[in-house]
This record gives sequence, C-alpha cells and structure tokens, in this order.
Amino acid sequence: MTGERLAISLLGTFSVAVDDHVVPEGEWHLKRAADLVKLLAIVSRHRLAREEVIEALWPEGRPERGATNLRKVAFQARRALGLTDGIVLDEGLVALAPDHSVQTDRDRFVDAASRALASGDPAACRAAASLYNGELLPEDPYAVWCEADRRYLKGLFRDVLAQGQLWGRLVREEPTDERAHREIMRAQLERGDRAGAMRQFDLLRTTLRDSLGVAPGPDTVELYDRALNMDGRDVPTPAERARALLAWGMVHWHRSDLDEAERTAIEARALAIDAGLPRELAEASELLALIAHVQARWHEVFADSFLESLSRNADLAPFVFDANVCMSEFVLWEQNGLRDVADVARQLIQFSTTRSAPQAEAVGRLLRGEVALLSGRVGAEVREDLARAVALHDESSSTTGLALSVERLAQLEARVGDRARAGEEHRRALQIAEQTAVREHLLPLIYGGMLQGEATGRAHEVIDEAEDAFGRLTPCDTCAMSFRVNASLAYAHSGDLSRSADYLAEARRVVPMWSGGPWHAAVDEADAALRLAGGGSR
Repeated sequence: MTGERLAISLLGTFSVAVDDHVVPEGEWHLKRAADLVKLLAIVSRHRLAREEVIEALWPEGRPERGATNLRKVAFQARRALGLTDGIVLDEGLVALAPDHSVQTDRDRFVDAASRALASGDPAACRAAASLYNGELLPEDPYAVWCEADRRYLKGLFRDVLAQGQLWGRLVREEPTDERAHREIMRAQLERGDRAGAMRQFDLLRTTLRDSLGVAPGPDTVELYDRALNMDGRDVPTPAERARALLAWGMVHWHRSDLDEAERTAIEARALAIDAGLPRELAEASELLALIAHVQARWHEVFADSFLESLSRNADLAPFVFDANVCMSEFVLWEQNGLRDVADVARQLIQFSTTRSAPQAEAVGRLLRGEVALLSGRVGAEVREDLARAVALHDESSSTTGLALSVERLAQLEARVGDRARAGEEHRRALQIAEQTAVREHLLPLIYGGMLQGEATGRAHEVIDEAEDAFGRLTPCDTCAMSFRVNASLAYAHSGDLSRSADYLAEARRVVPMWSGGPWHAAVDEADAALRLAGGGSR
C-alpha cells in the first residue's frame, strides 16, 4: 500500500502520527472528529457502514441530522490528519485512510497476544503483555461504542498475564483473581517468606470478602496452613490462627458441612474473645449466624453468643451485634420472625436486670421496640423502649445499635404524624450509620424508612440521594427491600413506570429468600400499584 503511514495509539492514551508528524491535540477542533478516528481505528479493516457510525456517535439524533453531522465531522478529521482522503465516505461506508497504511497499538497487542496464547509459550505471553500500555481510550470512560472492545482487551490482557505467570501484575489488574494470589503465596513459601505469604492471604481474604462476599477456596487455605506451620518459625499469633480457622470455616460452609463449619467458627470465636480480636470475632459471629439461620435457631445462637461476649469481654459485644444486625433484620420479616426476635429481646432484658448489663438492655430494648413497631404498635411503651435504646447505645459507644435505634425512632415519629421530627431523626441516623462498619446494611434500611409515606416529589429526591450513596458501596439485598419496594411504589404513583418496574424487579429477585411473610405481600402491593398505573405485570 502506498501513501503515508498512520500510527495510532489507543491504549493508555490517544494520539495519531502521520509519518513522523504527531497530530497536535489542538488540531482536533471538534471532539467528535477525534471520536470518529478512534471509532474507525478500533474496528476491523478500519471501516464501518455509515448507519453504524451515525448510531454510535449520535444515537439520540434523527438519521438525516446524523448524516449532516458525519459530513461535518469527517471534514474536520481530514483537516486534523492533514490528509484529504483521511476519512472517506463512499457507497454507504466510512473508512479511515483506506489508501494509506494504518497501524494501531491495539491491533499490535491483539495479534501478539493471540499468537502467544495459541502457542502456550510463557515468554511470548510476557512479551505480548508488554505491548498493553493501558486501558483502551481511558479518556472516554462512558463512550458506549468502545465498551465491548475495552472489556475484550482487558480480558485478553489478563489471559496473557496468567499464561505468562506475571502474577503480581495480574493481581494489580484483577485484585479478586484467587489463582494469582495463590501463586504469589506459593512462590513466597518456596523462598521461605512466611510473613509475605500470610500478608498475601490476608489481602486476598479481605478483597474477596469486600468485593464479592466470598472466601478463599480450599487450595489457598491449605497454603496458608503451610505458612502457619513452617518449621523454625515463630509460633502463629492468635489472629493468624483465628484467620485460618475462619478460612476453613467458610470452606466447610460452602461444602454444606455445617457441623465442621460450626466447630471451626466456635473455636475462632473463642480465640478472638480471649485475644481481644474484634474483626475476627465479627467474622466468626457472622458465620455462626448463617449456620444457625439454616438450622432455624438463629435467635437462640445470637442470644447465647452476645451474652457470652458480654460475660467474657464486654468491649467486644458491639462487634457481635454488628455481625448479626443483617440477620436480625432478616428474621424480623420471616413468618414467625417477630415472635423469635421478641424471645431474644426478653432474654437480653432479663439478663440485664440480673447482671447490670446496659449493653444487653440496649439491644433488648431496641429489638423489643422493633417488634412492637413492625406489629403496628406506636404507644408510649414503644417510644420508651426506643428512646432508652438510643440513650444506652450512645453511652456505650455502640454506633451500629445507636444508628438503628435512632432510625426506628424516626419511623415511630413518622407513624404518629410528626414528619418534621421524623426527618431530623432520619438525618441523624444517616450520619451515625456512616461511621459504622456495616453501612451496606444500615444505609439502605434508613433510606427505605425515609421513603415510607413520603410525598412523590420528596420521595424522588430521597431515591436520588440514596442511589448516590449506594455508588460508594454495594447495598445488602435483604436490607434494601424496604427501599426498593417503596421506590417502586413512589415511581408508580408518579407515572414513571419504567423506573417503578426496575425497582420492583430487584425486589422480586430478592423476596424468594423469605419462605413467606410480609415482604411477599409488599411486593404484591407494589406490583398492583404498577398495574394500576398502566405498567402491567413485569
């Protein structure tokens, strides 16, 4: 092919060189002119049908207007490139410099990576990985027309990193890749770096938990055990032993070996209490709560665990409550949940009267107030319980219990018609919840409470605020039921049927987690509201 050579960089940055002349950024007088070159540069043979280009760059416009825009942008792109045939519109096609040599770093990487993976040669894969200079067009993060190719290139890059055994780069690229973490641990153990292997395991465990809500698999846990038991090393710390027990507990949980999962979780809990390890105690308590719920005895296990922590190390009791706050809210909405939670409340309050344990009274009063409130009672005794729970949680610096108590008090104020006071308490609950380690549970619960009975315009503002907050975390599905049901109702009442249906679909996805109970009726109510508004059943 004759003519000039276009060298286009798309990975990590965008630039175009025509022979030895780099097109200055200022030459792209229209952003769409640069977008047109980018779009054609990433596709096969650097050409697309005219309709595809218009749809990609002007998806919302009229076709005739798009055709005019295309001619204008093509002219500007030719001027920037300094080539009269830099963009050619001919016979329904749009082509990038068809009579010139067009080379892109994207194509160079794809060709090298494809050959390397086909050969299975680690050295070739490492060489291919060196050609990936960064994400495709990072300056265009929201451009729909390059999303699919960006994902494809990222996946290809991860594949050559794995095949090339570049485990450290793979972890940086994909922090949840367990195999990469495991291979780093294996190499560290072969070097005798016990501490490094244990740090890598902790990083993986935390990343998997925070990002995916899962735990390391048995192969990785076995490597961690090897690190703990290496000859000639210091005796493992209580924290290290507790983490190993918890890791094995999660392995047994996923294998449905509940007896062994419970045994290791109980051992980890005892170790955490004795050594004063709040994080490990919370994780052990959360695992025990999951096991107990499956066995239909959560209310018994939670009461025993909370009271045991109070008796042995009262400073750790709030962490046991944190680990069970989601489950307690889940159980409240089961068919017999109010009865079971009321039983827990009675046990805690009784314990507090015989042992002078304000933390037990705080949680007991909160749970009793919740049961009353969700049963439809709003009398003076309910207010007394919730107000006392607020005061006691505040005194003991239990932020999770305080946030939840304030929120339930806000819902009580709304029920009796004092919406101004309720609004103040909702805001206070939000501020406190932001300081806790369980924001993903508390924030959706609070926003759901704020939506109950709210006027349409104000409800939309609350929903927008909540979605902004959820952008910083992944809200718990079960704790977000109130928010999603009430958001669906709000949009149905205002006539925004699409958004109403979206929230209803999310609620429908989650509600089967309860075998029965009020949430099923609430979802049916939201569905009826959507039907009545003209949205049909989704």
